[in-house]
Amino acid sequence: MRLIAKSWSIGLIPAVLAAWMVALSGCDQSGGAPSVSSSTEEGTVHGTVTVNGKLASGGKILFDPSNIHRKSVSAASAEIGKDGTYSVKTLIGENLIRVESPETKKGMFNVDSFDVKSGDNTHDVALTKL
Repeated sequence: MRLIAKSWSIGLIPAVLAAWMVALSGCDQSGGAPSVSSSTEEGTVHGTVTVNGKLASGGKILFDPSNIHRKSVSAASAEIGKDGTYSVKTLIGENLIRVESPETKKGMFNVDSFDVKSGDNTHDVALTKL
């Protein structure tokens, strides 16, 4: 009996190791945190701003490219036209977007962000009251 038990446990070790390696192979080490840009290259973003489904009638839009590698970078800002349109030049990479307009003074609104690429970009900002 003792000999059978030992051979069974010896055969189990490779099976457990193989299962463990298969399980670990599904863990993507590079898929954790998103990449963060340290570039000083700029891109232009234009689009429209809507608040609760209606075009914003003025105000300011801010694109904040600051991150762990760009801690002291200021947000880029642009005026929102009476027709809800804007155009702003900002650093490429993920930008947090804030809107300051008469329509957003009352209440909390969703947060938007955009991954700015080199060159010309289009991004329409749709804010809804929370």
